[in-house]
Amino acid sequence: MANIQIIDLFGFLSTILALPFHYTIQIHFFNKFLGFKSKTWKCIFFIIPLVLLNILIYKVQSPLGFVVNDLLWFALLLCLCNGNFVLKLYAAIVPATISLLIYIIFLSFDYRASSYILTLNTSSILDIFILFLINVARESINLILFFLFLNKISDFLSFKERTVDVYQSLYLFIPCLATYSLILIFYFVQAIHIDNKDYYLFSIFPKVYYVVPLVSISLLISIILNAYIFKKMIQVKDIEQKNLLMEQQFKLQINHSKNLESLYSGTRSIKHDMNNHLLCLKSLAQNGNVEEINNYLHTLGQTIEKLDYTIKTGNAISDAIINEKYNIAKMENIKFNCDFILPNELILDSVDLCVVLSNSLDNALEACIKIQDETVNKEISITSYIQDLYLIIEVSNTIVDKLQYNGNKIATTKQDKTNHGIGISSIEMIAKKYNGIVDIIIEKNKFILNIMLKVKDNQ
Repeated sequence: MANIQIIDLFGFLSTILALPFHYTIQIHFFNKFLGFKSKTWKCIFFIIPLVLLNILIYKVQSPLGFVVNDLLWFALLLCLCNGNFVLKLYAAIVPATISLLIYIIFLSFDYRASSYILTLNTSSILDIFILFLINVARESINLILFFLFLNKISDFLSFKERTVDVYQSLYLFIPCLATYSLILIFYFVQAIHIDNKDYYLFSIFPKVYYVVPLVSISLLISIILNAYIFKKMIQVKDIEQKNLLMEQQFKLQINHSKNLESLYSGTRSIKHDMNNHLLCLKSLAQNGNVEEINNYLHTLGQTIEKLDYTIKTGNAISDAIINEKYNIAKMENIKFNCDFILPNELILDSVDLCVVLSNSLDNALEACIKIQDETVNKEISITSYIQDLYLIIEVSNTIVDKLQYNGNKIATTKQDKTNHGIGISSIEMIAKKYNGIVDIIIEKNKFILNIMLKVKDNQ
């Protein structure tokens, strides 16, 4: 066997031996970055055929082969992983981009190492051992750097338990795609075949290759920085959403305080006037004016009834909120059904309860008030029950129009989209705080919102 063939064989074998480690790192990245929908071992079962295919076509060195390989990974991620399709496309190409950049960093070293390897005597055991060590060392460095960079990206970003919309994901994907495209072109112009002769870019422009490693390192750092900036962008959005929620909670608490203040003011007023009422009734009784006494008592009874709640839930906060919404529904000719009971011993913050009930009932009222067809029976229902450790709240209302969606979120139809449209999001945040979930069911002319909150400690 010729000297050059032995060298090529060692290079090929060392690369093939490194591939299982390479794909293990890649699969670890997919699981950490996006998370698999099924158990990891089931996903690996589907990944193995793709890995074997990659090994078989390893010798086919062409840009199209690289792109097809990454598209196959993308197709696999679409089926196996969480996240939107842009994030999955990013996850498919970022390992290839990092792998190519690492290769180009050591390109000038590889050319010089190749010149040295060609001087080795392949009939000498010592030289063969040196050749083996060079190949193993080179592949080991590649794998270590490949792992470090992918691991750093997945440390910054993990979409296992959170959703990011497609438009946000483009901020992460587009810079990576640009780097991937440029580096792929540069990788395949290293060797040019013209008139049955091979020309190597390194031998034509040797001085350029002193700069190439610096450019490659800069691009690698830019990919990491892009992931870090994207992480900060998501954090800022979360903070803004939390600030909106806090502002909304504050407004709800103020309204609730005003309602209580109005109730207490009315109670104090009646207490203050009670002596006058008693004197008036005493005077009417002394004059034997029974009819006037009855009229007076009837009027006084109506006044007192206004200070009492029509709906009683067992909780002061829910009493105030539900009765307020009940009165609005009554004025708008909306049927209001309530089977809501809330024991006081539950672990539930009053502000959180205020957010959940106010947002859900406000959305229900808004949907019913928008209905212009008088033949439609406008109705709102709110029920609750305890199941094991969880409080289940169900709010349903009549709808006639199809709901609009923005991604997987219900879009607001209000003009002020900055301060509105966070009602469901606010409820979801509260549910997450109590290790619960929010479920939306759309039936014919009916919108049902189910909220599950953990309100008891584990026994």
